Amino acid sequence: MQFRQLTCASVLLACAIAVFAAPAPVRMIERDVEQDVEVRNWDPSNAHDVADIYRAAVLEARTPQKSRARPAARPGAAPRPNAAPAPRPIAPAPRPNTPPAQRPNTPPAQRPNTPPAQRPNTPAPPAQRPNTPPAAPRPNAPAPKPNTPAPKPTTTAGAQPTQKPAADQCGPRSNGKSKRAFSTTCDTNSLTLGGVTRPITKVADQGNSAITYRVDGGWPDPSTGSLVTAYAKTGPRPSSTFTDEAKWLRKTDQLLAEGSYDGNNFIVFRGVTGKTDLTGTRFFATQLAPVMMGQANRARCEALIREKLVLVVRQVRAYVDNYGILHTDVQPGNILWDSAANSPTLIDWGRAKDVGVNNWSAELEASVMAQAEFSHLRGGEKLCGL
Repeated sequence: MQFRQLTCASVLLACAIAVFAAPAPVRMIERDVEQDVEVRNWDPSNAHDVADIYRAAVLEARTPQKSRARPAARPGAAPRPNAAPAPRPIAPAPRPNTPPAQRPNTPPAQRPNTPPAQRPNTPAPPAQRPNTPPAAPRPNAPAPKPNTPAPKPTTTAGAQPTQKPAADQCGPRSNGKSKRAFSTTCDTNSLTLGGVTRPITKVADQGNSAITYRVDGGWPDPSTGSLVTAYAKTGPRPSSTFTDEAKWLRKTDQLLAEGSYDGNNFIVFRGVTGKTDLTGTRFFATQLAPVMMGQANRARCEALIREKLVLVVRQVRAYVDNYGILHTDVQPGNILWDSAANSPTLIDWGRAKDVGVNNWSAELEASVMAQAEFSHLRGGEKLCGL
């Protein structure tokens, strides 16, 4: 405050000195009207003394400052009204400090002790399907498979197990353009030889070197054309051949057809009707079966077998005398009998030999009897001492 007073006094003193010391006439006229300054006939560029400089400073200080021009309002924009700001809302009055109402201590309602409803122990009957007829099968659709397990394929000794064939490989061939209709693993199939096609079924008793089928419905006789009982045979491998057996069957008038079908070699030969192996005869059931078991009855069992083997040797000699062919595989599986076991028939001529007609001898007889006794009494198919 003292500094400001000293400054103001210095300024007033300088002003007084400038007024009294200034030369006349004064070139600038001042008039103050309500703090407005009007300057006439004064050019600040010609100020030479302190008084002129001071006056110029006073005039510049008193001159009102030029206000900046506001930008023009955008076209179409309404000017903002000079309205006072909206008053703030009055805060609500505070709630009185009253304690909250308490809930009455009433116990909750209890459920009645009623046991839950029990389900009946009777199962609901299954919904029955309406008796609507089944949909018609699509054309050329395969027949449905029965709900029975497929039989296991039979593998002969020495043969490699083969993959189970597809369903369309078994059974009769439907047409010439279908897939392979033959497979040795199938129980049922079809066979075509010499323009004749017949269904075949695998027999239960199989040998070691071949697979035998029964020709269903018979095979036509080449000489008469009538259907006769027949069997077909093929090997476990496509390379198996039956050249020798076909030769003996042809010589004895038993061969009906031979050839290749689907890569397998076949022979078809005459079958025997009304005969079976020894275990299926009445002789076996009434006389042989009661003495087969145990060593005590072994002598009686072997005596009965030898009586039947004499009949077998006679049959072997008959083929030698008539055809010159010697059957060298006289075992139970290659002999068929009538019910009384009095008339044997030899089958499976795969191991036969050509010895010439009427060349039967005591040596041949002894050899055939020894081989027959061994297979019936000592070999794997023995019938006594079980």
